[in-house]
Amino acid sequence: MTNGSRRPLTELRQGETVQATITSHQPWGLTAKLNGYEPVGASLDMIRRGSEPGVQHLAQELPGVGTTVDLVVGEVRAWDHKPWIWVDLTAPSQAED
Repeated sequence: MTNGSRRPLTELRQGETVQATITSHQPWGLTAKLNGYEPVGASLDMIRRGSEPGVQHLAQELPGVGTTVDLVVGEVRAWDHKPWIWVDLTAPSQAED
């Protein structure tokens, strides 16, 4: 089944804000599905990125599984076996006005 409205993974860019649905909580962070893109595994490592203000905020108010949140593409890494790709996510900065 092909969904013509899904964007290809080649359009993902570091620093881009994406909507993601949380798919699981892990001891190290969370996994998510990127909404509007071809299916891809994505994760946010709260241990490794925990000093970032947006990640600290997310860790304090951990979004539930099934919740849609805005996240930022930290890194897109292609693996040896296509179409495997890993998207490292982070959180938007929490600007306090």
